[in-house]
Formats: sequence, structure tokens, C-alpha cells
Amino acid sequence: MTVTVSRNAGGVTQLFNTETGRVTYKCKAESAFMPIEAFGGIVKFNQKGAMATITGDVKTLESCEVIKEGDSNYKEALVAVIEAKKEFVKSKYDKAQKEIQTLENKLASL
Repeated sequence: MTVTVSRNAGGVTQLFNTETGRVTYKCKAESAFMPIEAFGGIVKFNQKGAMATITGDVKTLESCEVIKEGDSNYKEALVAVIEAKKEFVKSKYDKAQKEIQTLENKLASL
């Protein structure tokens, strides 16, 4: 069995089982929002350890809810998604900049 693990914005980890095609999103933060196309909206992970799972046509939610466009909380959820993505990208950028600086320093010392 091979499971591919990916970190996503907002403290959500994606686990993809290549043999079964099962995708599980697990919340590592106290709560999080993530748009997941299979659920047709933004999934709100209500607590740490909350999960959204997709296996083929079967979709399950544990300690989650789906906020769809038109729901009263949709705008707030979308703002949270945007902010989490901005923070995630900034963190990745800062890490890459640090790695570049380390390599440039190494190059300069040669």
C-alpha cells in the first residue's frame, strides 16, 4: 500500500491511497476550511482530527460540515480559505528564500 501525504493550507493534511483511490483530508489545526470539489463547497473541519474522506462515489464527513455557495456563512468561509492560502504560500516562500540564501552563501565560499 502506498499513501501519498500532502500538507495543505489551513492545517489540513491530504492522504491519498494509490491502491484504493481513497482520499482522506484530516485536520491538524483546531479547525479549518478547505474547498473540496467532491463535496460541492467548502468543508469546515470543526475540530482537530476531523476528517473528510472520498472513495470513488462514497463521501463521508467526521466532525465536518459543508458550506455551499448561498449559505449565510459562505462568504466568511471563503475569506478564511483565502487567508489560509496566503499564509501557506508565504510560509513556503520564506522557506525557499532561506534555502536559496544558504546555497548562495555556500557558492560564495567556494
